[in-house]
Amino acid sequence: MAARPTHIVDACAGIAYLKAEAGHALLTNILTDGRNSAAMHAVNLCEVYYDFLRSDGQAAADIAHGTLTAVLTVVKDTGDGFLKRVARWKVGHVCAGHKLGIADAFAAATAEEYACPLVTVDHGDFDAVELAGALELLWLR
Repeated sequence: MAARPTHIVDACAGIAYLKAEAGHALLTNILTDGRNSAAMHAVNLCEVYYDFLRSDGQAAADIAHGTLTAVLTVVKDTGDGFLKRVARWKVGHVCAGHKLGIADAFAAATAEEYACPLVTVDHGDFDAVELAGALELLWLR
């Protein structure tokens, strides 16, 4: 990784950015501000690729993947300590019993690892995390 990330982007924020959905301008500003270094875990990049592949086909999925890898650093950490951190998020040990889906657990663990905000639009999964003060969240909308 070239620079320590200042922001971790989850899959739903990446999709909002790529599809120019509400709030995408905030992520665009983060990505174009030279003081920032945004990253996404490879599992979350896979989730974005899957979303585009399922809804728009292979060509669109390949473009989405290429676009994100051009503007984000891809975190590929799968070491034992990191995977244990992911598992703690998955089973709810980090956030007062609030369990996350596996991809969201990777995003949360990555943000925790780098002690920086998680950029998301996923209120359904992360409102409780924010309420518990378990992570700093940056909401696109």
